[in-house]
Amino acid sequence: MAKESRAHLYTGMPTNLTELRNSIWLSDPGAYPVIVVLTFACGFAGSFISYCAFCNPDVRITPGRRQQLIRNWE
Repeated sequence: MAKESRAHLYTGMPTNLTELRNSIWLSDPGAYPVIVVLTFACGFAGSFISYCAFCNPDVRITPGRRQQLIRNWE
């Protein structure tokens, strides 16, 4: 049953990125939830890393604050 339902899919090796995207990922409707979940997870992780980097007082990005042992800023 699985062989018949995937008979329309590309069976050879893709030669470039466009063939890979179109023939493997976008031709199978079962891949759409995977793409949505991965996009959400990457967006959430990126936004959480950005939030922690800019709002956490323990993260010291500026060179003047990196060498201080005791935090005296707010």
